[in-house]
Amino acid sequence: MSKIGILTTGGDCSGLNSVIRAAYIRSKILGCELIGIRRGIQGLEHETLDSIKLNDTLCDYSLLGRSGSILLSNTKWMKASIDKGKSLDDIKKQIYEGYKELELNGLICVGGDGSIKLINELLVDNEDINVVVVPKTIDNDVNYTSSSIGFNTVVENVVHQIDCARSTAMSHERTMIVEVMGRGAGFIAMYAGTASGADVILIPEIKYNTENLISKVKSCMHQNGHCIVVVSESVESDDFTHLEKFVDGVLKYTHLEYKGISHHFKKLFKDHGIETRSVVLGHTQRGGDTTANDRIIGSMFGVEAVNLLCRGESGKLLCYNCGKINVENISEVCHSINRSLPADDPVLLTARDMWVYIGEV
Repeated sequence: MSKIGILTTGGDCSGLNSVIRAAYIRSKILGCELIGIRRGIQGLEHETLDSIKLNDTLCDYSLLGRSGSILLSNTKWMKASIDKGKSLDDIKKQIYEGYKELELNGLICVGGDGSIKLINELLVDNEDINVVVVPKTIDNDVNYTSSSIGFNTVVENVVHQIDCARSTAMSHERTMIVEVMGRGAGFIAMYAGTASGADVILIPEIKYNTENLISKVKSCMHQNGHCIVVVSESVESDDFTHLEKFVDGVLKYTHLEYKGISHHFKKLFKDHGIETRSVVLGHTQRGGDTTANDRIIGSMFGVEAVNLLCRGESGKLLCYNCGKINVENISEVCHSINRSLPADDPVLLTARDMWVYIGEV
């Protein structure tokens, strides 16, 4: 390997810059040049080629604590390309021409579940492109890896915000509803809710009973004078659904937009005489200082991605399990790349055994 490319695609998160920094240092040690591809896979297309040569100044120690990506990202590029009439073959050809023009010997892609599927669709089946993928997502919903970079930092951020919400809930004897991100997986809500001592944690994987929910909230208000409800953004109810946000039912290259379940619960609680406020944390969850955990895992991923390419391996997904990095074939895992919070998750079981209302398990 003489020249390796690296790009970040999909939503931003903490730990991305740690991957970039570690990959740069490892490449330099092995005598390789590392090229940063800007704005995700779009920056690799020949007609929109956008790259920078990474160096000591760009990849200094300050990257470790910096959230987001110095290489930028683009979540709407693929759908926009299809809408403009480009075929999948057109896009593949453009990517390969960009790869050749940059004279790359290998490519590191850092992305979440949707990005991994896209990378498999566009890159993995081309034997002339050597690609290794690093999983990243705040949602922690990539299968085969116990932790994706970005998840630990977002949990820390959410815990801090829930603690802030509790102080005002206690002062005014209110119920506070905190809506967190996570898409179709309840990892953020369950882990941050448990760490902050929430009274109710609602996630998409577990159905809840409205009467039992109201009863729990009223009980907390009576006993403690306040109540903390943490709800994952994709939770629904019999009279509240997110599906109408879809265009023609399905959008392959984008994600569902959520309508604000916390506002629905706020009205529900008020209808039952419960003084309530709601907080939607939104994209502030993604930012802030990167935790030591995400810095370490990101560094491990960056180093091993370079090592894999230099050993001649391609089409691999790096995974982090039990403190170690292991490898899976991308083409084999894409049929089940998404994962949900399992019913036997130890944090979920802990919350349930502490009488946190998490639905009807």
